Amino acid sequence: MPSSVPALAKSTRNETEERLLDEALTLFASKGFAATSVREIIEATGVTRPVLYYYCDSKQDLFERVVRWKHDDAYRELDATISGTKGVSNRLRAIVRGTFAFCAADPRVPQLMFQTTFGPTVSELTDFLQAVSDLRFGVVVRVIQEGIDTGELHGGDANSLALLLCSIMDYHANVLTRLPHAASRLTPELADSLVDAFLFGVATARRKTPDIPAVF
Repeated sequence: MPSSVPALAKSTRNETEERLLDEALTLFASKGFAATSVREIIEATGVTRPVLYYYCDSKQDLFERVVRWKHDDAYRELDATISGTKGVSNRLRAIVRGTFAFCAADPRVPQLMFQTTFGPTVSELTDFLQAVSDLRFGVVVRVIQEGIDTGELHGGDANSLALLLCSIMDYHANVLTRLPHAASRLTPELADSLVDAFLFGVATARRKTPDIPAVF
């Protein structure tokens, strides 16, 4: 993991910090970083200002901790799963299945992602968010590049193909987590069908895909 996105060890967090991160996530996901005030976070959490600043140095620091809180373990598990999965098609299915399960488990996470990606630019978060994005995108690029190198994939460079897959995957995650019962919508079956469309197109017969366990 890049040094610009340092891990936040779970063992360092107590109940108060967990509550602070949870309430901050709710506010950042619904309102965005810029529109969320420190006062709102304090009122939602029920802590005093000194307590808030005991756990974080600033609103920016709190935001970064929220992101790491939700993403650190997920990235480690994703990397481990990909390393233990053979074949580019199975690896891509594992990525999309895992992403869907991760987003369905807490819809605030994709909402936060899209707030920060498509909302107003926040200059103080630019480097951090780019590092987080590069980390995630880099996983997909690596898998696709390996598929190109082995001859399993053709028809483009790794970065362009990764962007195409992420666009398909992320748009579904964004839309479906805003609807009721996201877990029943972001299914492994949907994940596999999207990977099949990416790999084989939509005008050709689909290949039967094996069962791939959820990543997250």
